[in-house]
Amino acid sequence: MFVRLKRVVYRGKLRHYVQLVKSARENGRVKQHVVASLGRLDDLKETGELERIIKGLLKHSDTLRVLKAHEDGAGRVVSDRVWGPVIVVEQLWKELGLFDLLRSLGEHKRFEFDFERAVFAIVLQRILIQGSDRAGAKWIRTVHAEGFDRLHLPHFYRALTYLWQKKEEIELSLYERGKDLFNEGLDLAFFDTTSTYFEGKGWPGFTALGMSKDHRPDHPQLVIGVVMRRDGIPVSCEIWPGNTSDMSTLVPVIERLKGRFKIRKIVLVCDRGMVSKANLERLTKTGYEYIVGMKMRRMLEVRDHVLAKPGRFRVVKHNLHVKEVWVEDRRYVVCFNPERAEKDRRDRESIVEMLKKKLSSGGVGSLLNNRGYRRFLKAPKERASIDEEKVKEDATYDGKFVLRTTTTLPATEVAEAYKHLNALERLWRELKSVLEMRPIFHHRKKQNITGHIFGSFLALYLTCFLKAKFAAAKEKVEWGDMLRDLSALTAIHLEVNGEYYLMRPPLRGCAGRVLQIVGARAPAVAERIKLDELPADAFQV
Repeated sequence: MFVRLKRVVYRGKLRHYVQLVKSARENGRVKQHVVASLGRLDDLKETGELERIIKGLLKHSDTLRVLKAHEDGAGRVVSDRVWGPVIVVEQLWKELGLFDLLRSLGEHKRFEFDFERAVFAIVLQRILIQGSDRAGAKWIRTVHAEGFDRLHLPHFYRALTYLWQKKEEIELSLYERGKDLFNEGLDLAFFDTTSTYFEGKGWPGFTALGMSKDHRPDHPQLVIGVVMRRDGIPVSCEIWPGNTSDMSTLVPVIERLKGRFKIRKIVLVCDRGMVSKANLERLTKTGYEYIVGMKMRRMLEVRDHVLAKPGRFRVVKHNLHVKEVWVEDRRYVVCFNPERAEKDRRDRESIVEMLKKKLSSGGVGSLLNNRGYRRFLKAPKERASIDEEKVKEDATYDGKFVLRTTTTLPATEVAEAYKHLNALERLWRELKSVLEMRPIFHHRKKQNITGHIFGSFLALYLTCFLKAKFAAAKEKVEWGDMLRDLSALTAIHLEVNGEYYLMRPPLRGCAGRVLQIVGARAPAVAERIKLDELPADAFQV
């Protein structure tokens, strides 16, 4: 039932009549019936009758009455908690089968707490905020999610230990579900590693000192690897002691993956940090095909032969042009991005311009410690000057990167495969910052640490899955904007005259579109609830 304004033209004048209308389906068609005609709109306004009608109807509308009470301050806010991100992540959680799988695993273990809810809380925290599990146990009190009010810090630790024990079962389930969702097998694997350090002594044989990507060689660490599908979805998370070199991890990881996921063929994609003559020889001896990024400035064959060889680039898309180059029996793919080339040119010109100003004022000394500036300078004892040959040479690298491959894939597919590795590197940055995995402060059990890392991997998986949905919907959503707008969707528990209601504010920014993309419905604006439906700790917040 709703109110409708009916437009009537009488003697050349437009008039509006207020009607109360009811919709009903008859014989498969929706028909509208006028329940009551309330009069002309201008007459109702003039006599004040319109306001009396609205106030009378308001008494019978819980939603409008509660909203007005909240607006006027007549209601008491019992709690106000973040809700929007929970709705989105939980929708993905269920679609990926994690809700049912983890619930089944928890029931088998017969925990006295809800194992699935504990893992969901851990993963949600990794996605939304920074901090330790101890901080997370406090943070969940600010979130509106079913079952969170019954979770405590010891539950988190026990859940992490069991989560790692079930790692391979969970990964395999996600992989099988991913094949159904994306109709794509795992014939091309992307592999990259990072390290994470510990505050504490660590455990001999489990953690070790090594080359730290956090620049903390004085701390024990682990090396963590992620294998990613060609569609950008992670497959597996692997962990080794901190003194493990990247190359020594490749062969055992590939062999285990082939067995676990029944893979026919894997092409290994590695970044420039894993490339050396010895590593390439070892890769070749394994018999696995590979695509690796090359160091353009430091490898003589690339610099003097590959980049110097003439030939036209093939345009794949506006930001990717490719050219195939052979040096004896070695196959290279040179990639060129015009947009990146323009940025490189502007950056170099800006540096050279800054150097000229500093040289003219005699203050260039401070720039000699900056590698980005120093590479364009000649610095004899008497006076520094700009090295024009270096400036010219640097321009040959603008917008380019070089790949070496043993595959027979077309050059375009080789380039696209490597670009996916760049996506994985961005995901590592998210894992380290947005998901805040490091540093790790667990001191009690190493199983807590491995569970902590795998919880971060699950958060990474859901992040990738959500971004894949955005891409499929051809929607560009900034991650920070999304979290801000979703977090503005809160669950407000309100008491009005001894009755309790759950209400939410209007949707903000991109929140409505994000809910639509993931297939979730926005909650009701306001609904009445019973006292026992309030979170157990609602009055403590």
